[in-house]
Amino acid sequence: MKITLKMGLLFAVIWFAIKMTSHLGGWVKTDINPTILLNMLLLLFAISVGLYLHKKQEGFTAGNALSDIKAAMTVGIPYAILVSIFVYVYYAQINPGFVAQRISDAEMTIKLSLEDLLLFQKIKNEQAAFEVMTKESIYKELKKGPSNFYSAKSTTIIGLLGMTMLSTVYSIFVTIIYRRVLFRKL
Repeated sequence: MKITLKMGLLFAVIWFAIKMTSHLGGWVKTDINPTILLNMLLLLFAISVGLYLHKKQEGFTAGNALSDIKAAMTVGIPYAILVSIFVYVYYAQINPGFVAQRISDAEMTIKLSLEDLLLFQKIKNEQAAFEVMTKESIYKELKKGPSNFYSAKSTTIIGLLGMTMLSTVYSIFVTIIYRRVLFRKL
């Protein structure tokens, strides 16, 4: 197995362990920002370490920038796929209450917005279909959005797309930094 693929797998497993530890320890109940930021940081570390070890095996002066980007993507894409699969399992099986809480919070916000006369009138004016609807039918229509957005499936898809784009950007930047700073010919 290639060293780049091993690094992607290793750092994904590290993120799994940290996510499960934070879940079991109860450290991150409602705020997911620390684990998201840690995920982004581990993706950057995985690409950096994976590309460095690949260049060490290959020879620091061998190859070109495109082959380095490809090697870095060989770390990032498996990481993104594995983490996305884990996110689906986590939100669908391990912690489905988190998704239910997010949907409940969004529905409460919608309900409070509809109770405020100014916001209710603004919501009615924004969409032509809402002009003839009652408050209850507008509420039923608006609460469909959070149910679809906060599902485990949509979270997985959004996460996979985001991490794929982020791994592409990280691969390019890490390659540029390595070629300009670390691997330049003296």
